[in-house]
Amino acid sequence: MLTIFAAVFLLQATYIDLYNEGHVLLEQGKPREAEVLLKSSISQHPAYVPSLTDLAEAHVKLGYLREAIEEYRRIMEIKPRDIGARGRLAELYSWVGDYDKAVVTYRDAIYLDPGNNDLKTGLAKVLRWSNRYEEAGKLYGAVMKSDPENREVLKWLAKTYSMIGDLPKAVQLLEKAERLYPDDAELYKDMGTVLAWQKDYKNSIESLKKSVSLSPDYTEAYRTMGDVYSWTRSYKLAIASYQRAIDFEPNNAENHLLLARAYKSFGNRHMAEEAVKDALKIEQTNAAALEFLRNIRAEPNYPLIKDVAEALELASFIIAFIVILAILRSRKRMLKRRHRVFFYTFNFIMPALVVISFASYIGKNSFAEWLNIGFIEELTEGALFLTLSLASGMFLWTQRKVKDFDKKVILAIGAHPDDIEIGCGGFIMKARDSGASVYGLTMTRGEKGTGGNGNREKEQKKSARFMELDGFWVMDFHDTELNLSVSSMKDAIEEKIRGLGVNMVLTHSAIDIHTDHQAVFEATKVAARNISVLCYEDVSTPMEFVPNYFADISWYIEDKLKLITFHRSQKDKLYMDPEVIKGRAAHRGIQSGMQYAEAFRIYKLLR
Repeated sequence: MLTIFAAVFLLQATYIDLYNEGHVLLEQGKPREAEVLLKSSISQHPAYVPSLTDLAEAHVKLGYLREAIEEYRRIMEIKPRDIGARGRLAELYSWVGDYDKAVVTYRDAIYLDPGNNDLKTGLAKVLRWSNRYEEAGKLYGAVMKSDPENREVLKWLAKTYSMIGDLPKAVQLLEKAERLYPDDAELYKDMGTVLAWQKDYKNSIESLKKSVSLSPDYTEAYRTMGDVYSWTRSYKLAIASYQRAIDFEPNNAENHLLLARAYKSFGNRHMAEEAVKDALKIEQTNAAALEFLRNIRAEPNYPLIKDVAEALELASFIIAFIVILAILRSRKRMLKRRHRVFFYTFNFIMPALVVISFASYIGKNSFAEWLNIGFIEELTEGALFLTLSLASGMFLWTQRKVKDFDKKVILAIGAHPDDIEIGCGGFIMKARDSGASVYGLTMTRGEKGTGGNGNREKEQKKSARFMELDGFWVMDFHDTELNLSVSSMKDAIEEKIRGLGVNMVLTHSAIDIHTDHQAVFEATKVAARNISVLCYEDVSTPMEFVPNYFADISWYIEDKLKLITFHRSQKDKLYMDPEVIKGRAAHRGIQSGMQYAEAFRIYKLLR
């Protein structure tokens, strides 16, 4: 008798030990190893419910849902009033799509435990999946009365609002649920889905990341993340997300098909075909996979040409903008005078759009995760097109220029640095913007007008750059002694006229009080005997100067005043006072019916 009792005791200890060891393995995430031990435990004691329960859960983790259902049905035979097992059986029925059995099983469990809200919400979920929304709503309403913060009810209401298009309300409910249940991965997945529908892709991805951080094997969250990345054209990240879903559910054909679509969108036809073949290995008759495979094989395989075409598209945008930008910069003074918006457009907006477009092309996969670059790329392409149209219109508008100076080659001659700026600076800038080529020639370095302070030649270089002269020269004739160098100056002027093809000269007048100015005029009138000569007025021009030609510089008066500021060594002289210069231009403007003007005396004008 003692021997029999010992054998029974040892036998009992064996199946319990096997169960305990299998249970530990299951908790450690090793369902396959646990399955072996649990089956051995059950072979010794077929009615031991803990072993049957753990074996069923191991099968769930391995994806063997039908086997798990059989284990729970055996438990029901052994313990028909086990509410937890009956509820789990109903849930598994719903997972395999057997909604009728799931509904019956849930109702049997609720009959045994009428106050169990988890069973009611589980039944409501199955009713919702089988499109029996009215019955589901009644159950949710009953749960809400006794448990207003029930997470399943909050989830269902959020999904209901999202389905009817009230996305803000859905977000509000999900935020409440997240505060109550911060460790629920499904809530964050649902939030990511709703945010993506709102096109808030950045926050959608953050919510989905939170979901998978809480539940690393949550394949539905990875699939949703892959969808969001695909919508934003971040295909590398989409591929990685779908691949993670496959890692956890390798036998799900839909995962492989989603991966195939992402590869195709990314332009990798070979990998797309391999992924769809994997889907067909799982479901050989999957209609969507077969159709996808037919379509992809029917398409021409030009991935390299596609990449080149995309690169050329981007390059054409950038080159067009660089060209337009260069042209507009050459007209910047004219644009600035017409409207400040043009100044900001070609100085800031257009370069920024070029940079953004280039960055979106280079980094649309590398930085898409935090820049939401897929959306930026599409937005930028539209903005680039619109701005290119605007830039083209601006360029055409700038062609409405004064034709009097179109194709003219003008040489402005002064005795000293600042003479040209004071006498005809506005005329020069207007002529440049009107299509003329303009050059400057100064006979002296003005060394006697500095008082030992300043470099007048350097000052004139700055003003020449501002006027955008096509070229300018400063000669070495002696300041205040030009009357001794008329012949040499005449030769220098003739050389420039011949070499540059000059057909108009701007110079001092014959009646100027300053002897250097008179000498420059005498040299010019001989050197320019065969072309047009206009004489400008300056600070030493007497009242006897009677102009018969006026240049409208209303759009250029501010630029002329800017020119004067470059000549810092002369700033203490009264005639360099901006108010004096502006007043003279206003006076000549009144005489000619303009706002501001520069006055000239025609010495010779050839048409």
